Amino acid sequence: MENEIKRFNRRKLLTSFITSHATQLSSLLILAAYLAGFILPTDLLSRSTYLSENAILPGQVNTYWSWDHVHKADRYADLVDQWRGFDSVQRATQIKRLLQSFGLRSQTQSYAFSSIGTDSQIISNGTNVHAILHAPRTDGSEALVLMASWQTRKPGSDIRGANINVRGVASVLALAEYLITFNLWSKDIIFLIADGYLDGTHAWLKAYHGLSQSNLKMEALELKTGSIWAALNIDFPFHSFSHIGIDYEGINGQLPNLDLINTVAHIVRWTGSCPVTMHSEPLEPSYPSYLPDHPEVQRYFQAGRTIIKQMSYGLTGSPSGPEGLFSTYRIDAISLFAYPADGPHGFHTIGTIIESSLRSLNNLLERLHQSFFLYLLQSESKFLSVAMYLIVPLLIGIGLTIKGLAKWGIANQEWEKLSSLQINQKSLLSPEKFGLGTPNIQFENQKGDEIIWSLSVIGFTHLVGALVYTSLIRYIDPNQARNSVQIYLSLLILTSLPLLILKFNPPRKMKTVMIFEPIQLMLSGCFISVISVLNFPLGVGIGFVLSIHPFAVIASAPLAFFFFFFDGRDLSGVLYNHIVHEAWFLPVFVTLIAPLLVHSVIVRLLKTFY
Repeated sequence: MENEIKRFNRRKLLTSFITSHATQLSSLLILAAYLAGFILPTDLLSRSTYLSENAILPGQVNTYWSWDHVHKADRYADLVDQWRGFDSVQRATQIKRLLQSFGLRSQTQSYAFSSIGTDSQIISNGTNVHAILHAPRTDGSEALVLMASWQTRKPGSDIRGANINVRGVASVLALAEYLITFNLWSKDIIFLIADGYLDGTHAWLKAYHGLSQSNLKMEALELKTGSIWAALNIDFPFHSFSHIGIDYEGINGQLPNLDLINTVAHIVRWTGSCPVTMHSEPLEPSYPSYLPDHPEVQRYFQAGRTIIKQMSYGLTGSPSGPEGLFSTYRIDAISLFAYPADGPHGFHTIGTIIESSLRSLNNLLERLHQSFFLYLLQSESKFLSVAMYLIVPLLIGIGLTIKGLAKWGIANQEWEKLSSLQINQKSLLSPEKFGLGTPNIQFENQKGDEIIWSLSVIGFTHLVGALVYTSLIRYIDPNQARNSVQIYLSLLILTSLPLLILKFNPPRKMKTVMIFEPIQLMLSGCFISVISVLNFPLGVGIGFVLSIHPFAVIASAPLAFFFFFFDGRDLSGVLYNHIVHEAWFLPVFVTLIAPLLVHSVIVRLLKTFY
């Protein structure tokens, strides 16, 4: 009994301490989160990359890609250069005939994306072509994909200053002719030439998996094989390259298994004898002039740049390229970008790398699963596991939640004081008329009214966000986003919502903010913690915005307006990813994140004017 009393007293003291120091503790946790963010690019939390899947055996095979095959690839590059003037149907027909001449079964697939709600407003269209190398040793239940999109990720980087992935397409064609000569394959290999940059891959994956999309018209695929385990995308626009950049970010913040990146990076470096970086970064990136010329400082800056690049894709749910669209279907995929340069690498290096990579993936007995699916890469040799970086948004979420719980406790104490005060006053005035319980019941009813008001405001803001999304935003043509009336109307509704709520549904009591604020803080903290597990960059972004002063959110609105609404590429990209590729950043932002920002502003308005 004594121990229980002591435990109760300790718990009471701890609760009292947290309640009385909640503001300081919350600020300390949020500050610790910001400091932890600056530690992420250092070696304090990172680990060296390693392979968890023993069956892959990267770089342990003899490759037979030779200069004879390089000469064939050069001829195919000349053909691809000639096809740049063809329309998509003519081009796909030529590629199909060439693949069939190798002895492969091939098929073309036409597709067209339109705006939601209308079939007449075409956003993009094209024609894909693919062929299948059937493995002689299996029943065709497993497959790998080797692909190239018609357009490159780096505009103006091909041999004519255009956007055509000339040697990427030629590499796939040459490798298709070469790999069919082997009888060692245990998995089918699909050779895909996707039209456009992202759209063709998205349409092909939809058709391959037998799925539909309301604003997508496409031909069905009759030529199929088994379940796809992994995919490699070749992006090689120029005549030669200095190094390979690996891109890996999937749509909606999804990532491929880390073993795939580690395998290909190892093969690029040791089998291909080629430098490797993360993303399409130059081999020797430039640094700001104010940075000290010290290797540790430059390494920190480069690691931070790589992390920020990955987070920028995850924040808006954008894929880094065609490889990112495979993640929706639980397919591990990466892209190899041959960074344009006057040498020293070319077809021989890329062919050797792809052959060795496919041979390693051919060894798999089951899907990649032993390594990480949640990670941050500092470089090709250093990474952060989920346990190391997730602390950043969680500290913010915990800080906001503690602050909300403490304010809820303070609100209860204030209501009890007011209730006792009114009881005493009314009892003194008319003790016969007012029983001791009546004012207390009245105060409980008033508190219940304020809770209902707070919850109704929260529910209403989310409902408005959902209506703005379903009625306005999802029908915008991405190509006309900058001039769209719906965009400005949506922005006007969301920014004026706090004032409209307080004008037409004002709080009934001056103490409403004491109830509304803790609910808003706890809701924000829970949302940050949950979303961070699903999409770390988005959780960090939301946590940063919700943890700063609400008026700072208002002050930063013009900057956000300029970024998204006056730079048409950014706004169009977000809309395009949602309407065409089904990224969920836009509906999440409008229906969940924007209302949370509205709640934060309402709290500040209540404190200032009520």
